[in-house]
Amino acid sequence: MDKNINALGLMSGTSMDGIDASIIISDGEKNIDIIGNLYLKYDSELKNSLYDFCQKINSLQDLENNKSEYNKLERKITIKHSEIASKICKKFSFNPNIIGFHGQTILHKPEEKYSIQMGNANLLSQLLKKNIIYQFRKNDIKNGGQGAPLTPIYHHYLKKKLNISKPIIFLNIGGIANLTFSKSDTFLAYDVGPGNCLMDNYIKKTKKIDYDNNGEIASLGKIDNSLINSILDHQFYNSKKKHSYDIKDFDINFVKGLSIQDAMANLNYFTAKTISENIKNFIKDEYFIILCGGGRKNSKLVSNIKSFLKNKIINIDDYGVDGDFIESQAFAYLAIRSLLKKNITFPLTTNVRKASTGGELIRFI
Repeated sequence: MDKNINALGLMSGTSMDGIDASIIISDGEKNIDIIGNLYLKYDSELKNSLYDFCQKINSLQDLENNKSEYNKLERKITIKHSEIASKICKKFSFNPNIIGFHGQTILHKPEEKYSIQMGNANLLSQLLKKNIIYQFRKNDIKNGGQGAPLTPIYHHYLKKKLNISKPIIFLNIGGIANLTFSKSDTFLAYDVGPGNCLMDNYIKKTKKIDYDNNGEIASLGKIDNSLINSILDHQFYNSKKKHSYDIKDFDINFVKGLSIQDAMANLNYFTAKTISENIKNFIKDEYFIILCGGGRKNSKLVSNIKSFLKNKIINIDDYGVDGDFIESQAFAYLAIRSLLKKNITFPLTTNVRKASTGGELIRFI
């Protein structure tokens, strides 16, 4: 039996609004003790700089052409990661053996054999005087996988920690929505389409706000079913064979010309429909769904999903686990598994050829 290891996980999602930090103690298997979580919000200048940078990066050549700006932003967000890491360790009097550092995804193109996360692990190690594990997706992609989703192994063992015996679905609604189906000792996972990304992208561009709180703006609009059906035929069903998505796989052009309320209503409805259709294509009605990720707070989105599915749907918060921090906890957990040379990705989660470990270790010297 492996000994328990203290780990800190750091995650900056596709919303690019800040950093989630979580500290756990685990053996990389079913023993998981969640010690605490903390969130650091980016200031407006950094958040807007990240957003604007990502909007113009669509290829490795774009990255090369904007290398100076990339390096400046990378240094800034790495320092922010060090700040929240120090704060959470001080708050909980915690000394991590290892830190799982995901970084900020800039490009995810597994079909072209790369996934780029902004973040300087060497600098972070020097700032915190700790060992760091990063590059969690690289080995999976090298071995034929999609590099995503990475959280399923954590979902699977979290289910055991919560003493849930029946088959369940973890539906994580972040920028991209993904699900993990866990039953007994088996689990599988895949991305199911856009999560918050279309709604967030549109509302940032039109109203200069980060998101539609509770789907309040979407609730004021009208659904255009012919528009939804046409875009589903074109965008969803033609791409449903993909196992993982980048936020740039989807765009908001189909709501051009609509009022803000109608546009948000249709983006919300489209998102719920794609998620639901991908679940219905595989999952039985009797399996219940546990929601996590920021999208679970969008009551209009959740209401739309419930209207399409017969499954019982509940929030993970009802189990006493904060649904905002599942991914940061997962990267602490993945760091432990990486350190112990345990597998972190699997054929039924990322389409990798065989179960693989992953992550690269930076030792503080």
